[in-house]
Amino acid sequence: MKKRVSFFMLLKDQCEMMCKAMKLLHEYCETGNETLADEIISVEDDADMIRRVLIETLNRTYITPIDREDLFHLSRQLDEIIDYTKTSVDEIRLFKLSPNEDVIKVTETLLEMTDHVYKAVTNMEKYPEIVKEEAIKVKALENEVDAQVKGAYATLFNGDDFHSIFKYAEIFRHLNHTADIADSAMDFLLDILVKM
Repeated sequence: MKKRVSFFMLLKDQCEMMCKAMKLLHEYCETGNETLADEIISVEDDADMIRRVLIETLNRTYITPIDREDLFHLSRQLDEIIDYTKTSVDEIRLFKLSPNEDVIKVTETLLEMTDHVYKAVTNMEKYPEIVKEEAIKVKALENEVDAQVKGAYATLFNGDDFHSIFKYAEIFRHLNHTADIADSAMDFLLDILVKM
């Protein structure tokens, strides 16, 4: 039972870091406060440590509550969401961009997505119906992000500042990919439920 709690708690810890990083990204895009960007980098480091602990524990545990490869893969997907949050900040800084309203809107939707990912993952041990409900919400929000990004591209390509178009297009690509990963994580989590 101790081992069982350990893995679910580590996934919960990863999810908490994911939500924290996305909240900071959204606030950074709204305010441009560089302290928030630095905090995201720190959160990503903390999240990496949690994942390392999970992998170490996985390697030393004979019996796991769910398939060890499934645990590893789900943890990796959560980690990728956090990584793309940091990548988005890195590129906003690199390109010296002040995030526009479209970027702020997309990060707000991503923040809502990560909240539902958190609820899905943290209920997987005991409440599969909640997991399914939350996964459906994540998948609906992924479609919303896709529509928002397409709308943002349409606005971008109406302009003639090609440097700005290129820079923003890269940011939107990363944000859209973040939503894709969250959607994929929910598909994978639903597959895990079938095996439990």
